[in-house]
Amino acid sequence: MSKKIFLLFISIAFWACSKEEKIDEKTATENVNNTPPNTMVTVDTAISSPFYLLIESSGKVKAHKDVTILAETNGTIQQAHIKSGQKVSAGEVLVRLNPEEAQLQLQSAEIKFEKAKLEFENSLIGFPKLIAQENPEQDSLYQKLKIGSGLQESSIQLKEAQLALQKTVIRAPFSGTLYDVQAFKGKSVKVGDELFAQFNHRLLVEVNLLESEALNLKEGMPAAIRNPAMDESFTGEVYSINPKVDENGLVQTHILLKGEHALWPGMNVEVEIRIPKGERLQVPKGSLVLRSGKPVVFSVEKDLAKWNYVEFGYDNGKMVEITDGIKAGTVVITNNNLQLAHDAPISIQNSDK
Repeated sequence: MSKKIFLLFISIAFWACSKEEKIDEKTATENVNNTPPNTMVTVDTAISSPFYLLIESSGKVKAHKDVTILAETNGTIQQAHIKSGQKVSAGEVLVRLNPEEAQLQLQSAEIKFEKAKLEFENSLIGFPKLIAQENPEQDSLYQKLKIGSGLQESSIQLKEAQLALQKTVIRAPFSGTLYDVQAFKGKSVKVGDELFAQFNHRLLVEVNLLESEALNLKEGMPAAIRNPAMDESFTGEVYSINPKVDENGLVQTHILLKGEHALWPGMNVEVEIRIPKGERLQVPKGSLVLRSGKPVVFSVEKDLAKWNYVEFGYDNGKMVEITDGIKAGTVVITNNNLQLAHDAPISIQNSDK
């Protein structure tokens, strides 16, 4: 009887041990399955290199010289072989008005001048001492005789007639491109009528910047210009800074475009001005987070995230200067770091770092 009881006891003990082992294995498996997965992150490297503050703004292309040419005398256009988009050289004849009327006026003015000149010379005969003077023009009597003979007035009329004839020929004031051409052969024009407009090929971009941005600028600083419609970039430099802040707190600034380009006045462009701040230790802006109001950068050490308090300086929207807390060459986490903890396990997506 005692032998049967002993065997039963042994069987129960064996069953209990086996069940306990299965429970321990199940618990271990559950613990493994409940372990949170590694946080997937991307990384970059803190580098020491030239740092640039970036000023970004939209602007409009303008010509350095842009003029509208008006008719300066009445008449009929005799010649006008021009069109919008035409490139011209400085001094090139673009429009001619019929000169007949101006030529007649000039001839009449020349006759009047000669008559007045003869009258003046006759009046001088009675004043031999005046003729003998070295500089008689300075004598008041000489001037009175000149006015009395009509020579003074006819001289002015002659110059006016000569100028009126010159105004029948319209030349390009400088080298450039024509636009808004309204002159054609046979058209009658009056003084003040628009004939055409012209801009030169030295183009500027006009931007309005905050005064805090403008104060960092200096003439000659490099700038990048991009036209979204053309998907093309151009280079330029700060040309002028208007020393006045408008009612909106903005400062008008001009960027001079360099080299050959296909931009036109009036086009909308995007401008980026780079302000050099020397050699600085810097990291991508995404690697800097705030914890309890303090700036933190997570570095990587053996697939673990390491918490580093840092101090930072300049921020250009893309990179941030680090003045203390990490060194050049430190691999830093650039995303998924807002809720990251110290010593949290991580997996790096861009594994080339």
